[in-house]
Order: sequence, then structure tokens, then C-alpha cells
Amino acid sequence: MFESPRYIQNSFSVTMERQSEIRRRANDFEDLLKAKIEGHYGQPQVVPVPDELDPEVPRLIFGSRHGFSQILISQISITLSVNYSPEWQHDILKGQEYLLDRTKAIFSLFELMNDVPLFFSGLTTRVRIASTEADSAIIARVKQLYGIGSQSSNIHDLMFKLTNVYKDRFFNNMTVQNYRVWKLVAQPQGVLRLPLKEVGERGVEIINDFNDRYAFNENVDYYSSPDNVKEIIASGFAETKKIILEIMGGQK
Repeated sequence: MFESPRYIQNSFSVTMERQSEIRRRANDFEDLLKAKIEGHYGQPQVVPVPDELDPEVPRLIFGSRHGFSQILISQISITLSVNYSPEWQHDILKGQEYLLDRTKAIFSLFELMNDVPLFFSGLTTRVRIASTEADSAIIARVKQLYGIGSQSSNIHDLMFKLTNVYKDRFFNNMTVQNYRVWKLVAQPQGVLRLPLKEVGERGVEIINDFNDRYAFNENVDYYSSPDNVKEIIASGFAETKKIILEIMGGQK
């Protein structure tokens, strides 16, 4: 029923105290990244957003030489975003090693900001498991797995979200939903028509967000640190794998 799972994307983000003038550190960040990861990141794209506006909007974007990853820097966070090549999608150990290596550089950027308080960190993982079955069978599998009681036979899309607390420190947010990818062709009218007969791929998508915000919420003295990185990455992948195995139901 299901094909081999593909790890599509990861992002590791660190949320910090607001730094309103962070875009002015572009040259310092560029020099440090060149020193830490020589040849991988060049000059940043500086996004022309006034300092007083939305702090979540990235002000600096560093693109990798190979094009598969970016470092996005806003006034309140630094995020490493990685879109995996087809080869790495089936060999996530390479992705895990890549994340561990690059997060060292991410945390070194904070040293340029006089040890700004780091509130919480997290790993987001997106996985797709393609299926040869019809949408109805895919949706029925998700309903069965999570005890969703709707008897409707006309469900077109289904999304299930669950948040657990892990070790009294971490939020483990898991979203499971069906997905479709269409074989799109140019449509001169400018409005996409998405008929089911043109779906090229369908299956189940898993999105896991594993972070230490629970500890930040509950403990006024808590701050995230580089010491948490290995546990967040290892646990995030482990929790995602559990869901993959549940969905595939013992398939190999």
C-alpha cells in the first residue's frame, strides 16, 4: 500500500529576545559563516523591511552553494531550513549529520550578539509516504489509526494533530494528513483546475515539530542552549519514525 518514506524537509530554529537592528550585522554574520563553514554560504540577501515592523519576517537570508539549504535570520529567530535532494530523502542519517554540523554555526552567530537570551529551540520534520491506493483507502487508514469516528464516505481531506509533552520539557507536535501532487500543465485562464484524474502522487504526510518551548513556558529561569541540540534532533527524528511505522503498519 505504501512506498518508502521520503524525508522532504527539516528546519531547526532558535527563538531569541528581539534584536531590532539585526540586519545591520549582515557583514559580521557573513564573515563568521565563512570562517565556520568555508565555501558554503556567500553574501546574504538583505530584505528591505523597516526595523519597527513584524519581527518574525526574515531580514537576512543566506543561501547555500548547492541550493538545498538556507539560514534565515529575523529579529527574533535564526532558522536553518533544509530541502533534501532525492538521494538524501531516503537516507536521513545524512540529513541528521548535516543538521548537527550546521547548528554549531547557528549557535556561534549568537555569540556576536553579546549572548542574547535564547528562549527555545525546535526541529520541524516533514515526511511524505506515497501510496498506490485511492484517496478513500488512505483516509480510512488515518481514521483507523487515530480512532476518528466520522462515518462520512465523502471525506476529501483529513488532518489529525496531536500534541504531547515529552519528559516534562518538550512539546511533541505531530500532524498527520493526506496529500496529493498534481501533474500540472500550463493553463491559460490563470486559474488552476485540479481534477483528481490528474493527480500524479498521493499519500500520507507527517509534520513533526519537536521543541523545548514547554520548559520555557513553565520555568521562568529556563533558557535554551547548544546543549539541547542533540536531544532535540535525536528525539524529533525518533518520534517521527514512530508515526511512520504506525502508518505503514509493519510494511518494509
